[in-house]
Order: sequence, then structure tokens, then C-alpha cells
Amino acid sequence: MPELVPDPDLAAIDAALLAAPSPFSDPVVRLDPDRPLPPDVAHIHGAVRAALREAIAVVGAERRAQMVLVAGDPGQGKTHLLAQLRHAAEGAYTCVDVPPLKDAGAPFAHVLRYVVQGLAVAGHLQRLCWDTVRRIATAVRDDARAHDDDDIADRVDDALLGGDAYVGAFRTLAQQDPGLGALLYQRGRHLAPLHGLYAELGRVLCRITDRDAEPAIIDWLRGAELADDDLTRLGVGRGVDGEQAAFEVLRGLAQCTTRPLVLCLDQIESTSGLLGAAGVAKLFTALMELYQQAPVCIVLMCQTQQWSELRRDVPAAAVDRVKILPPLSRPTAAEAIAVVARRLAPVWEAAGVTPPEPTYPFGAAMLTELCTRSRPTIRQVLLECDERLGAMRRAGAVVAQAVGAPATAAVAPAGPPPSPPDVALRAARDKYVRTVVERRDLQSPSFRQELLRDAIVDVLRGAQRLSRKIGGVVVAGVIAPPKPDKGPRPPVVVTLDGPGGVQRLAFDVHSESGSAAYKALERLREHVVAGQADLAVLLREADAPLGDGAKRSHEVAAALAERGGGVVYVDREAVQRLVGAELMLDAAGASEVLVGEASASPDDALAFLLEVDDLGTALVPLVSRASTSPPRGRRAAG
Repeated sequence: MPELVPDPDLAAIDAALLAAPSPFSDPVVRLDPDRPLPPDVAHIHGAVRAALREAIAVVGAERRAQMVLVAGDPGQGKTHLLAQLRHAAEGAYTCVDVPPLKDAGAPFAHVLRYVVQGLAVAGHLQRLCWDTVRRIATAVRDDARAHDDDDIADRVDDALLGGDAYVGAFRTLAQQDPGLGALLYQRGRHLAPLHGLYAELGRVLCRITDRDAEPAIIDWLRGAELADDDLTRLGVGRGVDGEQAAFEVLRGLAQCTTRPLVLCLDQIESTSGLLGAAGVAKLFTALMELYQQAPVCIVLMCQTQQWSELRRDVPAAAVDRVKILPPLSRPTAAEAIAVVARRLAPVWEAAGVTPPEPTYPFGAAMLTELCTRSRPTIRQVLLECDERLGAMRRAGAVVAQAVGAPATAAVAPAGPPPSPPDVALRAARDKYVRTVVERRDLQSPSFRQELLRDAIVDVLRGAQRLSRKIGGVVVAGVIAPPKPDKGPRPPVVVTLDGPGGVQRLAFDVHSESGSAAYKALERLREHVVAGQADLAVLLREADAPLGDGAKRSHEVAAALAERGGGVVYVDREAVQRLVGAELMLDAAGASEVLVGEASASPDDALAFLLEVDDLGTALVPLVSRASTSPPRGRRAAG
């Protein structure tokens, strides 16, 4: 190919392109509410977008559930559509992102946790609670008036100022009478909307008039384990314990919200990879229960080929009710040109220049030939442009791309290229660690604890499978029981072979209220007393100390410490690395971690994290307890 010399008149345009961050460098969309949306071309997949809007409108207008499935190849825009769907809500509906199910025993608890967190991040959870309590208060007042109970009617009426738009004033006035909530529950149990709600949900919601109870209400709703004094404040004897309770709370929230609730389940093929056919059946059985009993819009995203295989494991009743939308097609040449132009537009706008064509230096003819020759996905179009632009930057010159010119021939790169797999996986690792730091819905230690627990289990199992020592200790076995239908999940038991011999270490992760930690600590102590473990450790984030008020938790922790266990705090950097690793492994399971044009598998990602990133060092504080404590038999002999 003859050398192409840039036109001198293009100097300012070329300089802007070389100086700006690559507009193609991040072709994988992240569902991060705090990040700006990726550039969008609204007419691409227009029929699917319209069908999604229609399904949400049906839920809003008719309070009738909808379940739709969008299938497409990896990189074809499924997650992009979800990001746009959430952005377009503008208060008309609430989009909640539900990641792949990892525990076949607790699908409702899994969905509930993310629904509550999603409502809170969107700023809709408190409004939902107060709107519901206001409706209860209105019903109680009207009923009291009808029965000539003027004292009750006047007391409630003191908090009801104006119409439904005055929910803020209602909150202020209602909290001046903390006992009002208990009264509303007692007098309103036989009235709508309380009559149709799960009894304990109604009782908890009414306690929101007690200002001190609000944090405990949020924790109760998402199924957190609460201290006894918090349960007493809420007027209940237990948390959301078991799948039936989780379902009832989930259904109640969907019934209470005045705006449609949209559950977005991306990467459902990952559930099959994690849990197999039984997990897929459990997930869809749970979704069918919600579909039949709650006014929700369930949006499923799955790879085309994977759905063909998964549907064999999906209950027939669910398959019949899922509206399968046309699969996302690969871009036409015109669509590829529009995508590239949309990505480049901010570069030209920021520099105040006008290129000879919107896709410069990627000519329309070159993009048309690319789409005709290889039928790429949208992501592959972006990767091709990013690779060619990277070669230009290494050479320090922009060259208009000719038809048929491969990326390597665009410009000769300066020096040998770096090792692609490690470089690409390290960039992915950095991206997901940044996600943990930046995302608003991942800022709470109490919300991160499930991800942190999953990450620790995955790293330990990976170390066992790959024969990687952690802090000089061999991981010989990992038992991580699923969450039972009733009660909390049992601790993880890991068998470690270190300098002190073979040890069975039980651990759990708990970063919620310090006063509630004693329950997890008691379960750990029971494991040791029953001989199921030699010692036990409770992991907490350093940003969530037990605190001076958690007397009972400190007492149980001291008892565990006598046997070599106790509470181990994980510092912020280690938490970010571990949770970021878990997000990366989830993304790899959905073919969202790229090495060149190929997708890295979860095993590829895990091997990198352990062997190159040395992630096991983040768990040294945990495994070192087993390596420095004498085996149980030796302690007894001593």
C-alpha cells in the first residue's frame, strides 16, 4: 500500500484527534448510574426500544405485569439498551439492575436486595414509603370520621396537609408525633392499602414516623440482619427471613410504588454458568411468581445462542409468557457509520474543528467494506477503529483509512507491541476497581458485603484449582453452603494447609450494624464448638468498625479470639480489589471482558487475578489466622 500523506489543511483536525482520549477505547457499557451515558444512535434497534417502552407503559396504565426478552450476540448493544432505558425514565418509572443469580436457594432475597438498593439510589425509596404511609393515614382518617371517632381523626388530620403533592410536609408533621405510625397500623389493618400488604411490611412501613427508625427500615426491607433493639423499634420479631417473606416484601413494594418498577436482568446466561440448569429453573420460577402477582416489568437480556439452550431448562409456563423480541441484528453499513460519527462528534466539538467527513479518518467506504466483509458487531466496529487509531497515535500521524487496509497496515507501530492478554486484563481490572470506587450504589459497606463474600470464595476456590498458595498456605478445600429457605446462610469453611498443619477455618463477611454482628459471630462460634471448624473469623470492612456500642458482639469476638479467630478487618484498598475482581469475573461470564477481539473466560480472568495481579495477597490477613494458630488437637493436648 502506498504511503498516504496527511493533507496540511487537516493539521488542526489531526492534532485534536491525537490529543483527545480515544472515543473508542471503552466499547463495553457499564450500568453505572453516576457515569455519563455512552454515545447513542437512537434509531439503531428502534423496534426493540419501542417494544420496551410499550411494555413499561402497560404496567403503568393497567398495573399488569410484562416480561420481555432481548437476545443478541455479545457486543451487539444489550447492556447499552438497558443504560438508555434507565436514562429515559425521568421519574416516570424506576429501573433496577439485577445482576446474575449466584445462590439457587434464594432468588427472591437476591432480587429484593437489588430492588431496594436500586430504589434508594434512584431516590425513590423514601418517597415510596412516605406515599404509602400517607395513603394509609388518609384511609384511617376517613374511617375515623365515618365512625365519629373525632379524636383519632383530628390527630391524623394534623399531619395531613394539602393533597398528595405535599408528601414532604406530611413527613415533617408526622415525625412530630412518633407514635402516629403504630396508631395507623392498629387502626388501618382492615383498610386498603394495608389490608392487601404483607402484615410485617405494613407494620414496618408505618414505623417510619419514628425518625430514629428510618435507617433500620431500609435495612429490614433489603433483608439485612438486624439487632434486637432495631427489631423492637420496628415492632417486629424478625427480619425478612426466608424466601416467602422476601417474596411478600418484594410484591408489596411493587404494589406500593406509583411508578412502574422495571427489573432489568442482564447476562442471564451467567446464571446458567454459575448454577447450572437447576439455577435457571429456580430463577425463572421466581420470576413467574412475580409476573403473576406483582405489577412489574421484567426485562431479560441474553446472548442469542445461549437463550436457545437455556429455554430447555426454563419452565414451560415461563416460556409461554415471555414476549421474545426480535434478536438484535448486526449493524448495517449505514448504522456503523452513524455509530462511529457519534463517537467522534464530541472530539470535533471540543476542539472547535470540522472534519472533511464525520467519521474521519475512517471513511464511509472503509466502514462499508468492513461491514460487508466481516459482518461485525457494534463492539467489533469500535474495536477496529480503536486499534487503527492506536496505531496512528504510536506513529504520531493520522492517516485516512483506505478500503481493504487492515489495522496493522494503517501505520507502522513504533517498537514491539505489548503483550495483549496481560495488558487487556490489567486494563479490565483497573476499570472494575474504578467502578467500585465511583458507583454510588456500591458505596455502602453493608451493600458490598455479599459481593465481598462471593469474591473471597471465588479467589479461594481459584487458588485451590490453580494450586496457588496464599501467604505460604495451601487452600485444600472450600465449602460455601447456599442460603437455606429459612434462616441465614451458614459460614464458609475453608481447609488450609500451612506451616502449623491442616486447619479448618470458618468465616463469614458482615459489614452491617455492629450491634447486629453478634448473630454472625454466634454462628461462627457454634461451628467451632460443634467441631465443624478449628477456628472462626468474621471479616468486616475497616470502614465499618464494630463500634463501642456493640458490647455483645465484642464479647463473642473475644471468645473466638481465644481459639485463634475473632474479627479481621479488610482495608479499603483490599475491598476495592476484591469487589472489583468479582465484578470482573461476572463480566467475563457474560463475554464482556475483551482481549483484542476475543472474550476472556472467567477462568482466564481468575488466572490473571491470581497469577499476575497477585490478588491472593488481599486474603493474607484471613488465611494467616490458620497458619499461626496451632491445630485444634495440639491446643487440646497443650
